[in-house]
Amino acid sequence: MFPTRTIIGLILLLALGAAACSDPDDGVDPAVVEQLESDLAARARAEIELLERVEALETQVERVTSDRSAAQQLRDLDDQLSALSETVAGMDERFTAESAARQAVADEAAAAAADLRSTLADLQGRIDQLQGETDELRTLYQTLRERVDRMQQG
Repeated sequence: MFPTRTIIGLILLLALGAAACSDPDDGVDPAVVEQLESDLAARARAEIELLERVEALETQVERVTSDRSAAQQLRDLDDQLSALSETVAGMDERFTAESAARQAVADEAAAAAADLRSTLADLQGRIDQLQGETDELRTLYQTLRERVDRMQQG
């Protein structure tokens, strides 16, 4: 499309050229020429207004097209967000399940450790008891040995 100013300039040149070419002696009524020039100027103004409206409509079309493009981009981003949200939800579920499993293992390990401590305490008690019995038997043996030695000497 031609710029609006170029078209206006061409129309004015045509109007001025027509006025300059008209010869007053050629039998053309000056009122008719004036009417034609007025009509031409009105038509030029109407054309200018029409071109301005066309430019405004083209601008609106560009805006609508860009709005549609932006809307499509927004829909695409929304789809990506939904996919990411689903991924995060899946990861959260997996994390929760792994956390529960880890807690169960930790609870079992704590119970096993408590059982082991209890067993060790019980064994330590038995060891102490056996140690006491052994000491008693040693003392008894020593006493008996001393008596036997005294009997053999005496």
